[in-house]
Amino acid sequence: MRAAAAALLVLVLALPAAGAPPRRAALQLQATAPVTVRATGFGAREPVVLTLAAGRVRGTSVVRASARGAFTARFQRVRLGRCAEFTVRAVGRQGSRAILQVSPACKTRKGPPKRALSVVA
Repeated sequence: MRAAAAALLVLVLALPAAGAPPRRAALQLQATAPVTVRATGFGAREPVVLTLAAGRVRGTSVVRASARGAFTARFQRVRLGRCAEFTVRAVGRQGSRAILQVSPACKTRKGPPKRALSVVA
């Protein structure tokens, strides 16, 4: 009887954990100079490695999430152009992952259309 009660107790305690929605890690861009990201949804106090890639430019940062699974990271040594495309990847030691891809919608300035010159003699 005790074994049945213990098994029932284990099942009851496991149900809320199984029914809880899974955590979803996310990154949000806060600033571009320097590149600053805000992260949520990581494990409590989870160590996280961030990698920034923009063409040939690379930057890394290692942070630890708060008790609520959040952090802010800055890439102080990385300088990007105003319209640079870049990706930030965050991988936590407990398996949490998030990717932020930034593709600015910068408009290129174009002058008036070039016209062929004709010379009248």
